[in-house]
Amino acid sequence: MLRLLVFIGFLYVNTSYAESYTVLSYHGANPPYSYFEGDIMKGIFPDIFARISELSGHQFTFVTFSVARGLRLFDQGKVDIEPGINPIWRSHTKVPGIYSEFYASSREIVVASQYRQERTPLDLYHKVLGVVRGYRYGEFEQHFAPGKIVKVDSRSEVELLAQIEHGNIDYAILGEASALFYINKNKRTSFKPVLLVSDLPVAMRFQPHLRVLRSELNKILTDMKQRGEIDTIYAKYGAKP
Repeated sequence: MLRLLVFIGFLYVNTSYAESYTVLSYHGANPPYSYFEGDIMKGIFPDIFARISELSGHQFTFVTFSVARGLRLFDQGKVDIEPGINPIWRSHTKVPGIYSEFYASSREIVVASQYRQERTPLDLYHKVLGVVRGYRYGEFEQHFAPGKIVKVDSRSEVELLAQIEHGNIDYAILGEASALFYINKNKRTSFKPVLLVSDLPVAMRFQPHLRVLRSELNKILTDMKQRGEIDTIYAKYGAKP
């Protein structure tokens, strides 16, 4: 099996010239997608791009910024790739970009310190809900208005969970994979999923001029999915694509 994977990698590497690209990551931690242990970045995205690098010969360097600044840098053409994105989330940007084939899904949920029989967003009205500044939440955003849900911005999902733990906010919107990562890693926490916000497929977002790279990565991602490699990477972090 190892010889087969090496041979497949040889075929990919020899079909194009190796280049270097930047990949956007968000500071403040975004596990299990990307996070630091000491000086080493780990997570689903680093593992996926490490494998893509093996198969393509390209080099991918993660650059870490806040969400708001990262989006500005993408608009300015200073970042090449943003992974794990649904086009709806970036439709408002100056440079929406172009997208790979969908390779996984992302479920966004509302979490709280305890479940209180919440069934719809109406049950959150007049409560304080934390979100990550720069993220978009689709139709759920119609409930962020005076007399409805009180929205407060934060820099990262880590900060949101800390604010819930300290009682500064009532709820927060997180990716389901991130919420489960924290719950499983920190047994003392008791965050509860209370509402589903969205369940959408995700892709790699590229600068518009990187059409050749997009085509190449489409092939690699499709083959990785068919061989179960995407599933294996997600499962390593207690998640599923």
